[in-house]
Amino acid sequence: MFILPSSRFSRGFTIIELMVTVAVLGVLAAIAAPSFQPLIERWQIRQVSEELQSTLYFARSEAIKRGGGIIIQRSTSATNCTVSDADLWNCGWVVYQDINGNGSLDENEELQVITPQSGIKIKFASTNLKTGSDDNALTSPVVGDRWGQLTSDSASNFAFRLTSLNSKNAEASASSLCISGGGRIKRLDSSAGKCI
Repeated sequence: MFILPSSRFSRGFTIIELMVTVAVLGVLAAIAAPSFQPLIERWQIRQVSEELQSTLYFARSEAIKRGGGIIIQRSTSATNCTVSDADLWNCGWVVYQDINGNGSLDENEELQVITPQSGIKIKFASTNLKTGSDDNALTSPVVGDRWGQLTSDSASNFAFRLTSLNSKNAEASASSLCISGGGRIKRLDSSAGKCI
C-alpha cells in the first residue's frame, strides 16, 4: 500500500515569507538607488563627451579629405529639447559640408547628426592661451578648414564644458573637452579646468 507524505513535511515558501522577502528587497533597493545617481550621471556625461570628441575628429578628417568647408553647428531644438542660449549645445549638433558657401545647412550637405542624452548642459567658450580659463562664450559654428584646423568666431582654442542639469553636485560628474589651435583634444574631469 502506498502512503502519501504528510503535508506538514512539504517544502516551499509561504505567502507571508515571500511577502517579507519582497519587502526587504524593496527597502534595500530604495536605500541603494540614490547612491547610484552620481555614477549614472558620470557615465552619461562621459558618453556625450566621447560623442562630441568623435565628432570633432570626424569633422577634422572630413575637412582634410574634402578641402575644407566642414561645419559643426549646434541644434537649437530636438525631441523634448529647446535651447535659447546661443552658447549651449544641449540639443545636439550636426556636421555638414557647406558646398555652396552660404554658411547654412542645405539639402544634401548633411554628414552627421548627433542628439545627446537629455539632462546634460554643454557650454561652448573660447579659452585664453595664457591662463587656460574660458574667455568668451562662442555662438558661431565650428568650421574646419582644408588643413583640418577647427575655429569658431576666429578662435582656434576653445572648450566644451559638460555638466549635469539635474544634479545637486553637478561638478562631481562634470567634464570638459579642450581643443587647441593645433588640433589637440584634451579631456578634463572638471567643468572649469584650465585648458593648458
